[in-house]
Amino acid sequence: MAQTAVLLTAHGRVQGVGFRYSTYQLAVRHHIYGFARNNADGTVTILAQGSTGMVNAFIEAIKKSPNSWANVTQLEQTKQAIQPLKKFDIY
Repeated sequence: MAQTAVLLTAHGRVQGVGFRYSTYQLAVRHHIYGFARNNADGTVTILAQGSTGMVNAFIEAIKKSPNSWANVTQLEQTKQAIQPLKKFDIY
């Protein structure tokens, strides 16, 4: 199964609204490894790694905002090298 990794930067109302925890729940559901962390500029960085189909589905779910309090207005994507990850962390 083809693997892919992508670094995402989520803009909008993504801090202080449970966005990282909801992202974690999506990651578990989609078998995604990586992390979600807040940035000083109000964005959230997400590393998502897994099968290409699952990563694509995960990205689409993030674009729609993973909970009703969050509002993703822009999602930047950058391809990354595959890393030996075993879980999804929240920082």
